[in-house]
Amino acid sequence: MKPDDVKQEQQLLFDPRFLEQYTGRMLLHDPVSAIVELVANGWDAGATRVAIDWPTQRSEHLRVTDNGEGMTEDQFLRRWLTLSYDRIKEQGSTVAVVGRPDQAQRAVFGRNGIGRFAAFCFGNEYTVATSAEGQKVTYAVRRGVAKPIDLSKRSKRKSSKSGTVIEVVQDGQQPLSAESIRSELGKRFLTDPAFEVSVNSVRVDFEDIDRKGVEEFQVEIPDVTPVRVLMIDTQRTDRTTKQHGVAWHVNGRLVGKCGWSGNGFDDMVDGRRIEAKRFTFIIFADCLATTDAVRPDWSGFNEDNELYLKVREKVLPTLRERILNLAKDRRDETTKEVRRANAAVLRQMTPLSREKWNEFVEQAQEACPSLSQPELQSLSGVLANLEISGSRYALLHKLHELNPDQLDDLHTILQDWTVDMAKIVLDELQVRLKLVDELLAKTSATDTQEVQELQPLFHRGLWIFGPEFETIEFTSNQGMSTVIQKLFERDIQGSLKRPDFVVLPDGTAGLYSYPKYDDSNAEIGVDRLVIVELKRPGIVVGGEQKNQCWGYVKELFNKGLLVDYSRVTCYVLGSQIEAAESGERKEMNDRVRILPLTFNTVLERAKSRLLKLYDRVKTAPFLQGQDIERFLGETVEPSDELPLELEALKQAEAVEEKRAV
Repeated sequence: MKPDDVKQEQQLLFDPRFLEQYTGRMLLHDPVSAIVELVANGWDAGATRVAIDWPTQRSEHLRVTDNGEGMTEDQFLRRWLTLSYDRIKEQGSTVAVVGRPDQAQRAVFGRNGIGRFAAFCFGNEYTVATSAEGQKVTYAVRRGVAKPIDLSKRSKRKSSKSGTVIEVVQDGQQPLSAESIRSELGKRFLTDPAFEVSVNSVRVDFEDIDRKGVEEFQVEIPDVTPVRVLMIDTQRTDRTTKQHGVAWHVNGRLVGKCGWSGNGFDDMVDGRRIEAKRFTFIIFADCLATTDAVRPDWSGFNEDNELYLKVREKVLPTLRERILNLAKDRRDETTKEVRRANAAVLRQMTPLSREKWNEFVEQAQEACPSLSQPELQSLSGVLANLEISGSRYALLHKLHELNPDQLDDLHTILQDWTVDMAKIVLDELQVRLKLVDELLAKTSATDTQEVQELQPLFHRGLWIFGPEFETIEFTSNQGMSTVIQKLFERDIQGSLKRPDFVVLPDGTAGLYSYPKYDDSNAEIGVDRLVIVELKRPGIVVGGEQKNQCWGYVKELFNKGLLVDYSRVTCYVLGSQIEAAESGERKEMNDRVRILPLTFNTVLERAKSRLLKLYDRVKTAPFLQGQDIERFLGETVEPSDELPLELEALKQAEAVEEKRAV
């Protein structure tokens, strides 16, 4: 056999377990789930009626007939043979109701096309007879051996009707009673009165629903006929939220669509929650029929109608309270689990703090039900740590002030940086920014005292002159300062108060050095010396001032304080520099450099070395003389904490919803 022949014979193989893994076990083994999917197929086809012939024993036929739009042969083959069929992309998210142009388009159940496999719950082979565009085609569908399904064509003929019939011989599950099936379907398909479902020629009605799954109550409204509400509990969690939520009925007709969204529960019932896939509320609001509360196309209510708003304001809070009560047991269990997870931190709290923390956990579940237990556990752990921290809830106040984009930015920062590392960097940046701010203020002063105060600032800011001066080994050399002081042969007032630098008749001079070491790590002299000489405002830096600085260096060499390997950099700083003397001066084979600079030039260098951050953050509180702790926020009183915590939590939840979209 040739290699090309081998390639042609290769085919994709499927294990017998594939179909169950693909559809989920419930669809193929639970008759309730399967029949709900088969009826949902009729709903998605725009049918107004679905008739079920339900067998009472094995070997009898189960037949599901709908009067929907049906399928052409090409449509049937594409939909049945395409795994993960994208119903929304191929056909849209809504469907027109066949023969009822007055009805609004309905939202469909299907998304991935798994409903076509539901009949396999009752047998390994079923037939599909579907009519559309004047043709009726019938196919047999059976579970395959080497592939999920096999199709075989039975017939094709003309037909004047549209719709689909699925028929299967009951040879699998022990059949439930017809009454049980009507009850299960009634819990899910009575939200729209225009959609009729019958089982063995008996129409499914509210009376068919098991009384254990139904609660009826009235909502009193001033000056209006009481509104009747039917709460239906399927007593099991369905696969999706479709046909669950809130449905408004006016004179036996559905207004809008059934669902949680848009009915005041968007912030309360998340699609992942059990309640969203289990409960349905039907509101019988016939009192709205005689007004213009309902839109002409019945797609919803007129939001500015006073009577509708009056009814809504009374009914929806009542339903909200019911849902909270229904989920109370689950919330209590979640609170216990979260409490156990944070037991170590809770032991460090006072009884009042523990009570307040417990109250927050309960309120958070009510206000933000989309929080999963792990998310709530993480959040409550943060709050527990805040409760015993020094700053307490000041951090939450700051989070509350951030908008969603800023919360996203903070999340990104914490992904890239640890808090400890960020604090080290920001602390150093804050010190340097404050130093530049102080230098800007003091270089504009005109008195000698201010010039003297500049010298200590430059000692802390040698980094301004270049990266080679970043080392922390540079220290004030008081011995050299004493030598320079004696050059003037007279005591200058105030010089003894600051022995770490020299007070000169026309300014100050600071001498900062770091040592040189031999191979045994013993100091053997000065390796590097920086002299920062500051001139009073009004003195123009020129050749005389540069010579004066050179005189200091020569004196230090003559006294033996500097040796041949010592390198010296002298900065002569002032408000003005003589144009002809603005260049750098070098001595002793370039081991001594003398650079005249204006204060403005030095400060611009400082800003550049800080990547121009000073101009961008010059409004920061620590540059405005405010206390940084006050900037971060005061500790709140206990009575004010919980509402702000919940607001911060809702801000974070809004960010997560935005990211999910």
